[in-house]
Amino acid sequence: MKYIKGHLQQQIGKWKNKQWYRQRFDGCPYFLHMIAEAEIAYHKDRKKNGAFTVHYSYFQNGRGDWYIAMGDIEQVTKYVIDQSKGKSDISKEYLKLWKKDEKAFYDYCYSIDGIDIPGLSDDALMELHNDFMEITLKRFSSSSLIDGFALGTDELIANQIQKVYDKSDLKNTLKFTEVFSTLTAPVDISFINEAEVELLKVGVKIKDLDSEEATLLLEKHQKNNYWILNNYVRSTVLDVAYFKKELKAIFESKIDIHQEIKKIEETPQENKKKKQKLMKKLSLDEDLKKLIVISEDFTKWQDDRKRATYWATHYFSIILAEIAKRVGITLGEIKFMSCREVSKLFEEKPDQKELQARIKNCMYFWDTAGLEAVSGKEAEKVKEEILGSLDLSDVDDFRGLTASPGKATGTVKVLKSATEIDKIEKGDVLVAVMTRPDYIPAMKKAAAIVTDEGGVTCHAAIVSRELGIPCVIATKIATQALKDGMQVEVNADHGIVNIKR
Repeated sequence: MKYIKGHLQQQIGKWKNKQWYRQRFDGCPYFLHMIAEAEIAYHKDRKKNGAFTVHYSYFQNGRGDWYIAMGDIEQVTKYVIDQSKGKSDISKEYLKLWKKDEKAFYDYCYSIDGIDIPGLSDDALMELHNDFMEITLKRFSSSSLIDGFALGTDELIANQIQKVYDKSDLKNTLKFTEVFSTLTAPVDISFINEAEVELLKVGVKIKDLDSEEATLLLEKHQKNNYWILNNYVRSTVLDVAYFKKELKAIFESKIDIHQEIKKIEETPQENKKKKQKLMKKLSLDEDLKKLIVISEDFTKWQDDRKRATYWATHYFSIILAEIAKRVGITLGEIKFMSCREVSKLFEEKPDQKELQARIKNCMYFWDTAGLEAVSGKEAEKVKEEILGSLDLSDVDDFRGLTASPGKATGTVKVLKSATEIDKIEKGDVLVAVMTRPDYIPAMKKAAAIVTDEGGVTCHAAIVSRELGIPCVIATKIATQALKDGMQVEVNADHGIVNIKR
């Protein structure tokens, strides 16, 4: 993908007044570029109409607001549904298509562990970067299918379930939100829960945290899970002391560890049993059953991708740190370049002032022709011109999609980044554009969760069900309508958030 100066201004007219789906990440351009280019430009022959055509991302204060064109989401949704007609397992066919790319990615990660990176010549170092970049782009090229289908089918699945529910006898005994939550629950354990179970099993085996046995077991756990707090900007290598502290907190909580392990491990299968039982009672048609199965498979695929992004952050950060050192810039600065710009760093000296300007704020744009970044006032102007602004000061209530039923009242805490999770106290209402695995410590304290975006397979939906707390997603306006300190009632039974004035 080429970097084209002036490209954004040339294309901006096409994207004014379009609808956009927003996501928020703790992120930097380097890592989010990987997703953008992979979704737009890689394996197009394999995806056909399952590719995206454009992305915007606005970066400020270590976070990125990521925009997907609703037209792209609708196109991908239609394509996947059309491809599923006459096929019982289209999602499993997709999984097979990317299996080699996914294996190649992890194999390359393991190979990097054995390389003396500081000892490489400039040419060999850049070759390592570029080879890993190509393998990573191919691995992430499935993202447009995953996100397009997940974000485009929520209302479709909800409406179809509603129609069946309204005609059934269950209407008299079960709320629609309970039916919807059961039918869209995940049936596979997430990598975060796998890591939690692994740590709990270490806890079962040891009695003394300072014993030699404990150290050996925690060292093994650390080797497998040091990367689990990574995101799209930070690479954190968790040490044994971190996991020892986590285990100490588990012991002090006095929970039944065996019971907790059983609960986490058995929840996906319990979800599956409940789902199958309910599907029989509702007599769902084959098309709706197929959508639910694809959603299950894509939820697992989405989780696998998330794990891979954390690995990519780790290994690319090692490579980028060495490149940055050799060209006289910082790791933080190089992360505000795209991988295509980094590939030319030994030939073209970086403009450090421009990189500093990008760190303060910048807008990246990608489409089928190429990419460009603008910063400062120009970035603000583009953001306002394309995305606009809303005045929501008079809003007293708003609606969203029920992800997990229930009711709760509490104090609003708006999280703009995972760096703010310590704001959440027990009983607060967590409000965010969307949640990610690094929000989990805060989610466990929250009385309820409300998000701007998300669908039935999103992180907030999955975790809120596991925690058994009310959650309303896809409100579009929660982070703009709500402010820290407000009192709200979250009625997830009806998908409503009421502001108490």
